[in-house]
Amino acid sequence: MNKILFITLLFLFINISLAKRRSYLTNTDASIAFTEYGAIKGLVSDTHRVFYGVPFAQPPEGRLRWEDPIDPLPWNNLRDATNQKPQCAQRCNLGPGVCSSIGTSEDCLYLDVFTPKDANSKSNLPVIVYCPGGAFSVGTGAVPLYDGTKFAQSNVILVNINYRLGTFGFLGTDLMHGNYGFLDQVKALEWVNKNIAAFGGNKNKVTFWGESAGAFSVATHLTSTYSRQYFHAAISFSSPLTVGLKDKATARGFANRFAQNISCGIEDLSCLRGKSMEEVLDAQESVRFSVFDKPLDAFTIWSPVIDEEIVPMQPLVAAKEGKAYDVPTIIGNVKDEAIQFIYAFSPNLLRPIDYRLYVGVIFPLQQSKILPLYPAAPIGQDCRPIMSELITDYLFRCQDRYYLNRLVAHHNSPVYHYNYVHVKSTEHAFEPCDGKSCHGNELSLFFNTYEKMKENLTPEEKELAEDLNNYIVNFATNHNPNTGLPVPVDWPAVTKTRNSTLIIDVDPVVRDVTTNDARCDALDLTYYRNQVRP
Repeated sequence: MNKILFITLLFLFINISLAKRRSYLTNTDASIAFTEYGAIKGLVSDTHRVFYGVPFAQPPEGRLRWEDPIDPLPWNNLRDATNQKPQCAQRCNLGPGVCSSIGTSEDCLYLDVFTPKDANSKSNLPVIVYCPGGAFSVGTGAVPLYDGTKFAQSNVILVNINYRLGTFGFLGTDLMHGNYGFLDQVKALEWVNKNIAAFGGNKNKVTFWGESAGAFSVATHLTSTYSRQYFHAAISFSSPLTVGLKDKATARGFANRFAQNISCGIEDLSCLRGKSMEEVLDAQESVRFSVFDKPLDAFTIWSPVIDEEIVPMQPLVAAKEGKAYDVPTIIGNVKDEAIQFIYAFSPNLLRPIDYRLYVGVIFPLQQSKILPLYPAAPIGQDCRPIMSELITDYLFRCQDRYYLNRLVAHHNSPVYHYNYVHVKSTEHAFEPCDGKSCHGNELSLFFNTYEKMKENLTPEEKELAEDLNNYIVNFATNHNPNTGLPVPVDWPAVTKTRNSTLIIDVDPVVRDVTTNDARCDALDLTYYRNQVRP
């Protein structure tokens, strides 16, 4: 009996001591935060704190490759959170500041948290969770482009996430659902819901923001019951919804090509898990070069799979049928989205005869209606410019209009639309984008990371960057981009009776650019790869 009493008292003493130590650290050391898995130590500057490389799931390696993400194991000692972690398995081609300089690993399910210096568990600050793009095959949140310092200085907490990419995240077979990367995103949102209060955040005011494949992801989460309880507003930058998520049959077809390239049976998990990361990436790369019959699939060979449970339907279908999650939303695109894709696909002159051939492949039933609106260049001249216009409209601008109008028709929450047309004064790393507003060109302004990206902007551009960041801060804080920090012009929501778009340049203006548009009217009749056919 005395022994039991002694052990009980000993445990009580240890718990009281730990509680006192925890309270002391919480109250006196801004570099330390307590997650449900253990304490972490980040970096503190004059204006903000940052916690790098915070695990939100166990490393998806070995037996956990092609398994749903699992909660991280708890730790007892103070965990270092002062360095970013490697990007997920990929062959990154996005360039400096967007590809990780740290390395590549399957052990990659970490997030970075930027928070005001004085934020505490009672601060109740708005939260932005950012989902990076990269065609579901490349990209990471742990890079200079997405540094969240400016948001933290404006009393918004920014969380940059990572998720499995390519075949590691989206290999779909009869036995594998193909949504591992999507569930990684859900797990990251769940982590924010359970832990963000410790960093000063309000779990009930979370904005989910993504660009490109990240925006495609956000739109997909708006269809899924798995994640909608974890966020309360959405921002979609340059989402190529026309490409579409993969149905099971299409996913299985790509998986079969992958399996042949890696010399494993498609359902032989033992064999597949026995291959090295580089062997998987080699086999994945080979699939990319075999997509000829459906060239638009090359944009996102690996993507979430419509399995009718985790991902129930295409985002465009959800918007059309009024089944998308009704939250305040920002939707938009940049003026010259497709240039870098078209010029990378066709590095040399695109002849008119080949241009007409491609239009026929992409629009087999509507070629005669599309070509008069996007006429081929004269013989001997380059058709890449007009092809870029067509693909920009088809994958981004016009489907945005369709998606936007369907959300507005069914939702009570406000929806805001923008078109980014600004051409930066600095040279673009990709020569065809010089003098253009290409895909992703706006991000360094919205994040205010242009100096980290070594962009020498004009004073007017720096002022624009401040304004754009303020719009996002206001939206995350008040679900209205106009309320809070100063902005140059009032940005009205789109309504059932009024179309309005914020045209983003050094002197932003608001105009109706969506009501009368013959090109988009024609592309609407393609039903965006037959996703929304009546």
